[in-house]
Amino acid sequence: MFSTSGARRTARCSLIAALVASACAAQAQGTQGSADAAATEAQYRLGLYQRETGEPYSAIDTLESLLSANPSLNRARLELAVAYYRTLNYERARAEAQRVLDDPRTPENVRLSVLSFVKQMELEQTIAQGKPHKWEINTSVGLLYDSNVNAGPDNAVLGSSANGLLTLNSQFLSKSDWGYTAQAGVQHTWQKPAPVRIGESTGRFQWISSVNAYHKGYHNFSEYNLGVLSLATGPGLIVGQGFRGNLNLQVDHITFGGRELGLYTSLNPTITVRGLGGEITTDLLVSQRSFSRPTDGGRQGQFRSFGVSYGRLIGTQASVQGGVRTFVENTREDRFSNQGHEVFVGGRIQWAGIDFFARSAIRNARYDGVEPVFDVARRELERRNEVGASYAFLEGWLQKWQLSATLANVHNRSNVSLYGYDRDTAFINLSRTF
Repeated sequence: MFSTSGARRTARCSLIAALVASACAAQAQGTQGSADAAATEAQYRLGLYQRETGEPYSAIDTLESLLSANPSLNRARLELAVAYYRTLNYERARAEAQRVLDDPRTPENVRLSVLSFVKQMELEQTIAQGKPHKWEINTSVGLLYDSNVNAGPDNAVLGSSANGLLTLNSQFLSKSDWGYTAQAGVQHTWQKPAPVRIGESTGRFQWISSVNAYHKGYHNFSEYNLGVLSLATGPGLIVGQGFRGNLNLQVDHITFGGRELGLYTSLNPTITVRGLGGEITTDLLVSQRSFSRPTDGGRQGQFRSFGVSYGRLIGTQASVQGGVRTFVENTREDRFSNQGHEVFVGGRIQWAGIDFFARSAIRNARYDGVEPVFDVARRELERRNEVGASYAFLEGWLQKWQLSATLANVHNRSNVSLYGYDRDTAFINLSRTF
């Protein structure tokens, strides 16, 4: 959920700025006074203030204006180099620093600090701009146990109606089975080499595309096998350590029991910002769902959801996350149209090299149309609990592979007993990203 690499880069940035500021202070000792020294000093201080209060582009304008009138004022040129560095303009930052290095009047202690600054910039520039195209291949295989493959009720007696006692055919009761999962995907990320200015902030523009194939197969009940082929693409923007967002367009082709089930076309914008000591994420999902089988014609329609979640690190080994989501599904037949909300909470902790995680969610749904035979609109309350653990192999023939295991329980209750069920699943999975 969170990454420490950004924090390390921020720490390096602060260290570099401190080095250069120290060099500037050392050089400033030799600055001679003049009639307009007070005005020069005021403009210099303004540039520093703007840069350190989150206005690096304004600082660049101020310091460049100062240098146009005082081209030999190297302490201002060094601060200008740091301002360009803050905007990820490594070329200009290095050029300004090099001008100070080329000045024979630059003291040796200042020169050493500036050389350290330049070397660090070269390293970060190589990392940030050296590979605009990034490819990732991911794959996984796993085994599963499912106590209720068909999400069927435990009891064949469904209740009474005007036509007498309702009894479900035993073939539709819950069925258990073993199975397997297999997944493979490719993701391509293109990052624009030049940074993007957004007001006084600097961002990185990306375009991310992926292809992913997933299959879940059962040993005895292959009619419940599930296959999903997904194609996704869309832009992304990262602004410093405080903002990231993306707009994802995805198409999912779904098969069920070896036959085509339908096609989902979805648009999913997501925005994450820092706040309240952690990260706040908002996302919107709009999905057009088309089905191929005539029996599913009434399910055709659109699904929309909006969610807000909050997550934060606890120390360096743990994190927590929670959120709420609302959803609305409009279909051709009212009995499949529904709306409701979901609340979830989860957490992770690392201990002895193992990553343990848990998640709990409650989902409430209300359907519009009445159910045939039962003559009542459906209401459902689903409780889902998951616990699991994962371990990344650091050596041996499984090096860079990750082994994970998950136990999940779904308890779904409905005022229409046909739709009430309990389901336990167990997964063990081996995965790797290349």
